[in-house]
Amino acid sequence: MKIAYVEPLQRAWARTRLTLFAPLDLAKWLVLAFSAWLAGLVDGVGGGAPSGRIRSGHGADFVGGLYSLQEWFAQHPWLVPLVVAAIVAGALLLVVLLWLSSRGKFIFLDNVVHNRAAIVEPWGRYRRLGNSLFLWRLGFFAVAIAVLAALAGVLLLVAGGVAGFTVATVRGTVAIALGVLAALFSIVALACVALFLDSFVVPVMARTELGAAAAWRLLLPWFEAYSGAFLGYALFVLALGLAVGVAVVVFGLLTCCVGFLLLAIPYMGTVLLLPVFVTYRAFSLEFLAQFDPAFQLFPPATPSQPLPMGGDSRRLDSSP
Repeated sequence: MKIAYVEPLQRAWARTRLTLFAPLDLAKWLVLAFSAWLAGLVDGVGGGAPSGRIRSGHGADFVGGLYSLQEWFAQHPWLVPLVVAAIVAGALLLVVLLWLSSRGKFIFLDNVVHNRAAIVEPWGRYRRLGNSLFLWRLGFFAVAIAVLAALAGVLLLVAGGVAGFTVATVRGTVAIALGVLAALFSIVALACVALFLDSFVVPVMARTELGAAAAWRLLLPWFEAYSGAFLGYALFVLALGLAVGVAVVVFGLLTCCVGFLLLAIPYMGTVLLLPVFVTYRAFSLEFLAQFDPAFQLFPPATPSQPLPMGGDSRRLDSSP
């Protein structure tokens, strides 16, 4: 089976032009942007890791900082409940945003597939699938945080000189290097899972009406059989993301940083970058449809509105 990358992207861009510019409808653009913004509310959470540099062989700065923080809280015990309350409130806010985002992913997908801008009707229709996705993502975030926290803890303990491991010894240097490699591998693996969840699992859930876990089980044989193609997809998306990032930087510089300020405003940035989000969503669907016609979500072509650039005109029912 020949798996293409450029051709699905071309078809996705053609669908984007059809959706957003044929004709240009400001009201449709704003509603579609809202669904895209809703879908991406927490996509940046967990996407990075703090970095630092150990300036002493025994990590004295870090350990000393921990002791200073502990002493400061001991001197101001009334702040402890406030800190705990802030952490709990932040966690609850993250859970709410994750729930909204999970429903939003299906709303945005539905709008892109059917070339429309709707919020209320798909919100109710995708309630069950949205809740299933929310629970899966909640568990995934919990596992991701636990894995990264465990790796960070090991690195910090090693850097602090626990059990004789310090950066001043060969054993300590090797241990830290292995820990950093393990952390990088874990981050890449978690990022791929998050990408495949958004790109392929969500469409399969919408196509088959399966829950998140069942959709993963349906896709796993495809991931195993065409692991190289899916890895190529991740690298291709990364390259496209870098290209978009360069374009954003150029746009910001050409507008004397006004563009940066506009893109940083919640929802406004999605409005400005909506063609990028629609193209990505359509590209993931076009790419997935290459493996099996049963994965095709786009409706069939009509004489007045042909599918762009040779798209598959087959339409299947909603059964698995």
